[in-house]
Amino acid sequence: MEIQNILGYLIGTSARFIKREMDKNLETYDLTTSQWAVIKLLYNKEKLTQVEIANELRGDRATAGTVILNLCEKKYVDKVIDKNDRRSYMITLTEKAKDVVKEIDIIAEKVTKQALEGLSDDNTKILYQTLKQIINNLSREA
Repeated sequence: MEIQNILGYLIGTSARFIKREMDKNLETYDLTTSQWAVIKLLYNKEKLTQVEIANELRGDRATAGTVILNLCEKKYVDKVIDKNDRRSYMITLTEKAKDVVKEIDIIAEKVTKQALEGLSDDNTKILYQTLKQIINNLSREA
């Protein structure tokens, strides 16, 4: 089988192209897709610890910590000592971050629409279901 017909190659390549397009659009905000993912998660959840962010995004704590540190430096998030556990911090969005979420949501929709161009609504629904199933299948092993 040729590499271009292997599932991992197809998913990885399509993800790389989507990420590249999003990164290009996020330059205006001095953000990366990883940083945007944290902002969007916090926008929906309001406040989380670094560990919770890593778990929600299915990443590791060290990477989440680096992304959070960068977002702090850019004034997109604040770290406040957790009153229930003084060893950890609660991460929350700043007003700066809240102000750009709706704008970046529009960009994400545009990039998604571009990526899914030519697919029917039914095929798009099946694609999402299939990708979620793949993630569930492989995350059980992790």
